[in-house]
Amino acid sequence: MLLSDNHQISLLILALLPILLVYLDGALWLRPRLLRFSKFLIFLTSSVLGLRASYELILVAAERPFDSYLALALFTHFPLALFISLATWKGGVVSSSSAARGKDGKLLEGVDAGGDLPVPQNESVEALGWNDLVVGAAVQHELMTVVELLKTPDSASRYGIDVPKGILLFGPPGTGKTTIAKVMANQAGLAFFALRADQVISKYVGESEKNLSKLFAAAAKHAPSVVFIDEVDSIASQRNSGQQQWADRVLNHLLQLMDGVLKIEGLYIIAATNRPDLVDGALTRAGRLSRSIEIPLPDENARLALLQLYTSKLHLEQGLDLPALAKQLDGVSPADIRELCNRAGMNAYQREAGLGKKQRSYLVSRNDFFAALQEVVN
Repeated sequence: MLLSDNHQISLLILALLPILLVYLDGALWLRPRLLRFSKFLIFLTSSVLGLRASYELILVAAERPFDSYLALALFTHFPLALFISLATWKGGVVSSSSAARGKDGKLLEGVDAGGDLPVPQNESVEALGWNDLVVGAAVQHELMTVVELLKTPDSASRYGIDVPKGILLFGPPGTGKTTIAKVMANQAGLAFFALRADQVISKYVGESEKNLSKLFAAAAKHAPSVVFIDEVDSIASQRNSGQQQWADRVLNHLLQLMDGVLKIEGLYIIAATNRPDLVDGALTRAGRLSRSIEIPLPDENARLALLQLYTSKLHLEQGLDLPALAKQLDGVSPADIRELCNRAGMNAYQREAGLGKKQRSYLVSRNDFFAALQEVVN
């Protein structure tokens, strides 16, 4: 037997530590303090076992220039111990910076910021302003009021009111809720972070919660900022709806993170959904998504404004009656109106595709819109 019983036991412990490390990383992700303490114990154990083998070799080296037994003990223990120590150290075991903090220094509970953090997506919002929105006057007034509160929270405190930390935008599909969230972020001067279910949900245990934590940690780091949750009902549906156990864990972790947002100055949440009836009631209580704003389908005036906006780059045939067309689009969403105008332009292109450049008029006719209306709306 090349190794003594003591060295075999220590080698077995070192071999099991990486497995234990992977298990704890998933099982204790919702309890970051306990996870960091457990990793510290693994770090300490691997360091002691590795140093022990090195120390014994040094003591005997003075009496025997070369001892194959101790050399074997060293080369089987030390590399494995060093690998485990480095892995736990890199994971933020002994670093106090693993907890995400906002600019005011307050801790964002439930967030472990280990690993690479997402970056703001402000390049997608910087060019957007109120002119890019076509909504009713009442809705726009409410949105602008909220933005002013986000821009100047000190003014709100002087009136003795609380700035809404969470906002829920709800309405039919295609009403521009995502664009509204981007405009609000840009007008309020907030760093913009987007949360999508397909980018967060993972099949691995604890990975979904980890992705959520990283996103909120990054938002806290770049405060003032906003986390936009599109289709929030897909990750936060009612818990009595028969969803799987992993969905409950993700929802509970999201609720924990949202509670932590209250302690971070300048960190906000905007969520959007087509089905507010499916959103779990815990998300809409006070302190979370406490402000709800309905984004309805456009009325006739709004539809006419949308047609004028989306046809501004088209060469329209003389006599094309946009007001009459707006009346026909009752119940049509802004997204469908945009597609309607684009499809009409495509119909004009296809109609003149066989003509030479000098013979083309480049005009979009009434018939082009009529055909597009049949394709998109009907």
